[in-house]
Amino acid sequence: MSSEARKNSLVLHLAANPNPISVRVDREVVEDLGQRLVQVVRNGHTQSIRTADGKEFVVNFAHVVAAHFE
Repeated sequence: MSSEARKNSLVLHLAANPNPISVRVDREVVEDLGQRLVQVVRNGHTQSIRTADGKEFVVNFAHVVAAHFE
């Protein structure tokens, strides 16, 4: 995987799953959510996320133990 692709991946570590989930996201998501990610996880917000291929999904951060961008 190229370094650019890694930079655009949101990695979610869920409480009920020992394996992290990695999702490729738009650069805009990294710029927008990156600044608020700690707060979103800490408060357990539900957030709509746009993937790199233009699809959208919702993450309930109440089930996320840790999240970061690669």
